[in-house]
Amino acid sequence: MRIVGATHAGVKRSNNQDTFLCGETDWGGYLIVCDGMGGERGGNVASAIAAETFRDMLLRDVSAGMSGRQLRAVMTCAAAAANAAVFDAAKEDARLTGMGTTLVAAVVFGGCAVIIHAGDSRAYLLRDDVLTQLTTDHTFVQILVSRGDITRKAASEHPQRHYITRAVGVQPELEFDFTDCALLPGDCLLLCSDGLYNEVPEEELAALTAVAARLGSPEGLIRRANENGGGDNITAVLAIFTQREGQHG
Repeated sequence: MRIVGATHAGVKRSNNQDTFLCGETDWGGYLIVCDGMGGERGGNVASAIAAETFRDMLLRDVSAGMSGRQLRAVMTCAAAAANAAVFDAAKEDARLTGMGTTLVAAVVFGGCAVIIHAGDSRAYLLRDDVLTQLTTDHTFVQILVSRGDITRKAASEHPQRHYITRAVGVQPELEFDFTDCALLPGDCLLLCSDGLYNEVPEEELAALTAVAARLGSPEGLIRRANENGGGDNITAVLAIFTQREGQHG
């Protein structure tokens, strides 16, 4: 397994409010993407606090011998701690009032990826050159899509497509969603902020992710998003699997 990531402010933004952290460990690996919001300073602070808090708890509490249920408990606690850390930081500094961030994180452990998220940063699985979205956006337009009120294409063009319904650090408590995914040799996980998928159509995103997996670098994804407009910060993190990682406990 190889884990790599990259981020860019985009063509139209002067600062980058995205944060990503990733790494390989003795028990597997982790990928974290946070897309901050709340003003020029607040977004930067929120995404960094959330990502670092989540990572630090993972590295402290995950161990190779734990069960899948125990891993989920650790991730739940890490996400809650990230939410509390951002919320508390906003209370302590009036300049940061209202800041928040998305969070999507994957832990690779025992032949599986366990994914937790809140907001509209996404996780995808590339298998046999087919890209499947693993997370469901917490957005106003996703609610409309789920109810059948609008199509996915209409959602991508909706004027309120950026309105998210869950954000880390805005309230003292937050519900996160989990997704599990068994991994096979040749698979690739992609975690990204909306600055990538909003600029790169889904069919093109699949082809570019396949190329990125072969090259072992997400830079081509970032470059294409910028070529297509680069209207937001862009972050992409890949976990590339060349062999089976073992069996889930």
